[in-house]
Amino acid sequence: MNKELADKNEREFLSEYDVNIYDRPSVTNDIIIFTTGDRIEENSRKVPKKGMQILLIKRDDYPYKGKWAIPGGFVKNDESLEEGALRKLKEETGIDNVYTEQLYTFGEINRDPRTRVISIGNIALISKEDIRFGDYKDRKESKWFWVEKNLVDSKKDETHTINKYILKFESEDEEIKFNYEIIEKIERTIFRKKENSYKTLNESNDELAFDHYKIIDYAVDRIRNKIEYTPIALNLLPRLFTVKELQNVYEAIMGREILNFRRKMEDMIIETDEKIEGKPFRPAKVFKFNENWEHNF
Repeated sequence: MNKELADKNEREFLSEYDVNIYDRPSVTNDIIIFTTGDRIEENSRKVPKKGMQILLIKRDDYPYKGKWAIPGGFVKNDESLEEGALRKLKEETGIDNVYTEQLYTFGEINRDPRTRVISIGNIALISKEDIRFGDYKDRKESKWFWVEKNLVDSKKDETHTINKYILKFESEDEEIKFNYEIIEKIERTIFRKKENSYKTLNESNDELAFDHYKIIDYAVDRIRNKIEYTPIALNLLPRLFTVKELQNVYEAIMGREILNFRRKMEDMIIETDEKIEGKPFRPAKVFKFNENWEHNF
């Protein structure tokens, strides 16, 4: 068959193609926006501790009206997934020009009561100093929430490792709290198949919409993993920083103290003579990202 005939046959096929042959589930983009902030502990005279935060919006329509959710929305036919994620991010929060990357696809059958919906999870990292909420007509009510994930128990049986985590959310104004218990079962084989189950804890006074606790849980794990072999965490800092500021960000993400931090970072960052603007005093040493750095396994 020559090319001309093949092209003609394909045009005829496409002109007669019935788009209703297959089901067409809806597709959404959800964007988990991470930053870090100074968390002042009650009755503490210590320097504020860095904590990890995510931005959540309050839904103004059904389903889950009045519940808190990850910013996001349905993808249009004339835009790519990345374009759709950035569009919804700007529409609902006023935020644009930030680092984003695709996280995972969430497609359980009954995850949305409206219809079959497949959600593309995305993560965005931005320094809180760089956030400027715009005045957009579609912007939803939003709050920053502290997020922590802590391992509270771990045991092994003949076939699985079973880990118990607590995933905690608290609004920055301390008015809203929702906590989830996560039971993680990992097969003790080379495949390491993992299954998670979730339960809302009684001390919660609200809850997340849809299955957004699963998406956030996945995102926290992804970032904790990626900061060990990429410079992704530097998106949460200005271009110039001190080692202590960088360490605070890493420890906020990991949720624990990191020993020998300076030694672990010595190839990724380089010292500079530049000055950090706005500091009341000049730090002893100022650093920036080493653009020639590469991860070596």
